[in-house]
Amino acid sequence: MILTSLTQRFAIWFALVALLPIALVGYGLLHIFEGEISKSAIQQVSSIADKKVEQIDSYLHERILDADLIQTSDTTRQAIDEFSQVFSQHSADSDVYRSLDTRYRAHYERYLEGTGYYDLFLISPDGWVVFSVGHESDFATSLLTGPYRNTGLGKVFRQIKETHQSDLSSFEYYPPSHGAIAAFVAVPILIDGDFHGVLALQIYSEHVFNVLTNNVGLGESGETIVTHRENKDTARIVAPLREDPDAALKRTISLNEPLLALAIRNSLSGEHGGGVVTDFHGQPVIAAWRYLSRMGWGIVVQIDTEEAFASVMKMRIMGLVVLGLTFLMAILGALLFNRRVVTPLKNLNECAQAITAGNLQHHIPSEGWDEIGQLAGAFDMMTERLAISYRHLEARVAERTAQLERLNAELAIKEEETRSIVEHMVDCVVSTDERGVMLSVNLVMEKLFGYTVEEVIGQNVSILVPEPDRSMHEYYMQRYCETGYGQQYVGRPQLPGGHNVGLGREVEGVHKDGTIIPVYLAVSEYFVGEKRHFTGIMRDMREHVKIRQDLEQARHDAELANQAKSSFLAAMSHEIRTPMNGVIGMIDVLDQTSLSAYQREMTDLIRESAFALLEIIEDILDFSKIEAGRLEIEQTPVSLAKVVERACGTLTHMAASKEVELTLFVDPALPKSVLGDALRLRQILINLINNAIKFSSGMLRPGRVAVRASPAGKIDGDVVTVMFQIIDNGIGMDDTARERLFTPFSQGDASTTRRFGGTGLGLTICRRLVELMKGEISVESKPDAGSMFTVRIPFRIIQREVIQGDESVTDLTGLSCVVIGSEDGLSPDLATYLKYAGAVVERVPGLPAARERIKQLPAGQWLLVVDIGDGELPIEELRALFRDRPGSSANDKLLFVIVRRGRRHRSRMESEGVVTLDGNMLYCRVFLHAVAVAAGRAKLNEDQVVPTETIGKVAPLSREEALQQDNLILVAEDNEINQKVIRQQLALLGFAADIVVNGREALQKWKSGEYALVLTDLHMPEMDGYQLTQSIRAEKTGRYQIPIIALTANALKGEAERCRALGMDDYLSKPVQLEQLKSVLEKWLQGSKQVVAQQEEDVQQPSVAVEKIAVDINVLKSLVGNDQVIIKEFLQDFLRDARKITEQLQSAVADDKADEAKFAAHKLKSSARSIGALALGEWCAQMEVAAKQGDAEKLARLLLGFKQELAEVESYIKKVLTQPDV
Repeated sequence: MILTSLTQRFAIWFALVALLPIALVGYGLLHIFEGEISKSAIQQVSSIADKKVEQIDSYLHERILDADLIQTSDTTRQAIDEFSQVFSQHSADSDVYRSLDTRYRAHYERYLEGTGYYDLFLISPDGWVVFSVGHESDFATSLLTGPYRNTGLGKVFRQIKETHQSDLSSFEYYPPSHGAIAAFVAVPILIDGDFHGVLALQIYSEHVFNVLTNNVGLGESGETIVTHRENKDTARIVAPLREDPDAALKRTISLNEPLLALAIRNSLSGEHGGGVVTDFHGQPVIAAWRYLSRMGWGIVVQIDTEEAFASVMKMRIMGLVVLGLTFLMAILGALLFNRRVVTPLKNLNECAQAITAGNLQHHIPSEGWDEIGQLAGAFDMMTERLAISYRHLEARVAERTAQLERLNAELAIKEEETRSIVEHMVDCVVSTDERGVMLSVNLVMEKLFGYTVEEVIGQNVSILVPEPDRSMHEYYMQRYCETGYGQQYVGRPQLPGGHNVGLGREVEGVHKDGTIIPVYLAVSEYFVGEKRHFTGIMRDMREHVKIRQDLEQARHDAELANQAKSSFLAAMSHEIRTPMNGVIGMIDVLDQTSLSAYQREMTDLIRESAFALLEIIEDILDFSKIEAGRLEIEQTPVSLAKVVERACGTLTHMAASKEVELTLFVDPALPKSVLGDALRLRQILINLINNAIKFSSGMLRPGRVAVRASPAGKIDGDVVTVMFQIIDNGIGMDDTARERLFTPFSQGDASTTRRFGGTGLGLTICRRLVELMKGEISVESKPDAGSMFTVRIPFRIIQREVIQGDESVTDLTGLSCVVIGSEDGLSPDLATYLKYAGAVVERVPGLPAARERIKQLPAGQWLLVVDIGDGELPIEELRALFRDRPGSSANDKLLFVIVRRGRRHRSRMESEGVVTLDGNMLYCRVFLHAVAVAAGRAKLNEDQVVPTETIGKVAPLSREEALQQDNLILVAEDNEINQKVIRQQLALLGFAADIVVNGREALQKWKSGEYALVLTDLHMPEMDGYQLTQSIRAEKTGRYQIPIIALTANALKGEAERCRALGMDDYLSKPVQLEQLKSVLEKWLQGSKQVVAQQEEDVQQPSVAVEKIAVDINVLKSLVGNDQVIIKEFLQDFLRDARKITEQLQSAVADDKADEAKFAAHKLKSSARSIGALALGEWCAQMEVAAKQGDAEKLARLLLGFKQELAEVESYIKKVLTQPDV
């Protein structure tokens, strides 16, 4: 608020001058008085606290002296020996003891009556209470092992027995004395330095509590708080409180509050002090704190500050009364001053206002003889002079008015000329003010925009601008006027050396009917005085723009069509040949090894994938065939479960290499056989699962992909709609990405540096295939939250026809199962499988709930199916709960099937009744068989080795040997499958290689000078094969020119010529055949023919003695990949099986059972070769031959060599198992 009145100002200043000194002095005195009161109160409570501590300490010391005096008497010393002897030889109920008790009881009862103690105890050296006056329940009990060993009496006895020093227990509830609060004073009975026992006196708590609760000198609010530390965070109240008489040993106080427990925390820390603090109720108090070391108590004496500072409050009230009286006196002085000074000034001000309004005849009265009267006379003289000046001014104004009328007539003629020019221009001309309001327009406005001149004058020019610029136009104008932003489009006023011609651009305008009009706009700026104005000239560009757009569209369409065709052909050639290289290459490598049944299943899957891919190559490359609708969908019997399982199985290795968990669920409710196109359905699933794995890998969180197949609702007659769901937790996508997800080439990238690869056609082909099957595909996704692709396809059910190879379902009818696991794990799917097989199933969400359920299980056999993940299951604990439950019997059994997170496809019998298997790619039949094995309804399948014919292989060089022979090869390949293929192919040809994932790493490796040849893929991230070659050829190091061989899946015409033009020496198109690779290496590596030939000679004569290592781990890697976890699991399984088979073999040789020895040797031979223990496999092969021939003597000799080799194999495997995973 602004004070404009002199009266208000004088009143405020008078009040300030009068009150401010008094307020300052009063505040200072009050502050000093408060300090003295506070100091006095602190001294008072400190004195009371010291007195209470002294009284309690003195009282307790006297009790110890009493006890010490009693124990030194001859009566007590004689009594302890006699009671100890009689108690140990006779019971407390014996006549001997009662006679002895009668003799001493009167003596000690008289002592208790005179001293006021509650009870007296005599305790033998071995801790027995051999005598007590009260004969309560603690009599004749052991303080070392009895029920009262943890009471204060028991603790003080054990302390004295150990130290032979007097001691005092804490006050606590003592059960034998009806739960009363008591403490014990105890002293050792020492006779000639020997410990004969302990005398203890039981003290009442009332005396100590009376001292503590005596609040004399503390007023109405004062009290004493006594606590002892219960733990580091809590203190327990020892004595009664004023407002809670029953608080002793019942209430606790938290020590964690930094303000509320400050005094108590200081007292328990052994500090002595005082001050103004906040008590544990949150009230401000004056407190003094002390520590009673004898008892370990913290004592706080306090009084509320409200009571302590009552006198201070009275002083404050008196001060406010004085200030109020002073304020009234100041107001009276201000009113008196106003009457003598301010009123005349106000009258003078009113006269001045009248003169200002034009009343020059107004007279100002003169009041007084002082300066105010002189001021009134000066105002009268000024008024007279103003009247004279006003009469002269009117004459001059009339003269100037006549002159302006002549100039206005001349200006009107010039304005008419300018207006005529503007209105007859071809272009539309508009002038506006700085806010965009149109001041004038010419007649072209109606022709161009449809508005008449009258309609637009006074309107904002933004009506000619389409949205969204229309809403922002006023802001653009304001921003230009304030900042000059956009000057490049505005002609400035004519300046020396400058110009404002040709400043224009093409923009869009809007016709009155809403039609968008392209116009050419030129804007210039001019000023009228200080006001800014703008002129805009607009020309119709519709015809010109139409011609230009037609030309541009024709050129763009032609370029886009050509670019799309080229990108498509190049990308498809690369993307198809890359997996083909892996498929065909791996088949070549695996065919050279001995395969188990499971391994044979994998090779069959690879072979099936190869043939399936060959069947669809032509359809993928010819995208126009799909667009034209010429792709036909077959209708043949299909097993949906097998199609889904094999599609997932094809990508199992990819998921393992990218460390992505791949789970599978096929609803057993699906029909066994339907009519459909298995090849196209598998193509859809592989594409979607492949994308899910790819976009879920390489993230901070573990990647997870779930594949589910189930009916999409109720089965209607002979038609079922099947819902396939592929769910991942990958990078996800936003709405924009989802909108163009199924657009052809939307993910295409013609450059060779790509993050994820792909042609952008996969999902488009999936959608078209789903539509051809009369289905639909949809996607739900959020960025960084994963995606869910859902495919719904109707199939016609085949009622009677059975798909070849279908397996019968394991019968689990009547088996009681409890499935344990979270809702978002595998447990819901496992429960569905069990119910389908006939089991009685119930589910619990986790181990805590499972423990409670096990305690309530009815009698009989129960099987727990536990989705444990990466954790460990407390099997013995659960078995113990099962045994100890009410109503258990000896015939009850608790069996386990444990589902872990791994990639092994077979179940393992860990112990009797415990079967484990891995959740990744868990088939229904495998799971149900594992349950049947655990329940004793089936036997565990043996993983037999399937013999295969092998060709002679070349032993690969080690890296060191390759360096010595100058034959080390550098391979740059970003595809993991192709890396393994080329490594195996080079190994089969006898070469060692270093493999890197991109050109940048390859360039760094090449600079070491260790390599004789470079094999490089052309399409890699960070640096591709072309850039790698150019970088190597650009290096001028003086070294020889290293051969560079291109490995590419792009087989289009002209690719080989481009590679050689960039400096590559040769070209191999994927898939690479062994013979082609061997031919190229022989061509560019000097001496390679001799090396290969020599190595081939070396391996023509296999022998047990030539093996230099016990286990060639690379053999196992070639079968299961370089996954350390899976390799170690296989090695552990081999060790376990090998020991069992060895025992069978030894027993058979000892008992001369040749058939059993032959079977055992054959079985171990295949397993040993599968894990790379080739020498051990040769020993087994020779033993198998000897057993066939019935040569027992030779068999016994071979057994000795076999044992030595087995010991070396076991030693090697143990070293591998102890190595950390990389």
